[in-house]
Amino acid sequence: MNIKIIGSGSFIPELVIKNEHFLNHSFRDSNGNEIPNTENIIKKFKDITGIEERRYAGKDFVTSDMSAIAAEKAIMDASIDKESIDYIILAHNYGDIVAGSNQSDAVPSIAARVKHKLGIKNPKCVAYDLIFGCPGWVEGMIQANAFIKAGMAKCCLVIGAETLSRVTDPHDRDSMIYADGAGAVVVEQTDDKVGLL
Repeated sequence: MNIKIIGSGSFIPELVIKNEHFLNHSFRDSNGNEIPNTENIIKKFKDITGIEERRYAGKDFVTSDMSAIAAEKAIMDASIDKESIDYIILAHNYGDIVAGSNQSDAVPSIAARVKHKLGIKNPKCVAYDLIFGCPGWVEGMIQANAFIKAGMAKCCLVIGAETLSRVTDPHDRDSMIYADGAGAVVVEQTDDKVGLL
């Protein structure tokens, strides 16, 4: 028995932040000293990463909002009844952070908030967060795979989401790599010769 992705969805914010946005930033080294020539820093960043722009969430969005939109699209793409979902596994780091705040709000879990926003009534649908950084979505897929292979689930919703723009240090050059968004997949068991490698 294997698992396969039967539906996917995403939410990409509309606010585009180009590299030029960082021209007026004062980047600093680990000792707090200003690093000169911001324009050169931005050019090297693009040369190394290929990144020219990123997306930031609008003021009215938090991680659970973006997650719910991506999840709804994944459920529609999978053509399933949302009440058939056994697990909602949501990978993130910082929870819901309201624009203009530096306060993380992660209780109740972001996954439970998504379950509520999707209107799922099934009390057996377990919704939990996975605090795991960059590889969080991959770990969520590994856990969904384990639940399905163990017979504990038939259908799982795995989401990766973050609003990193609200927690980055504006003086850190690495802040240019971070962005906001959400992606979701619905996975179920299959007897086909497909699945996780």
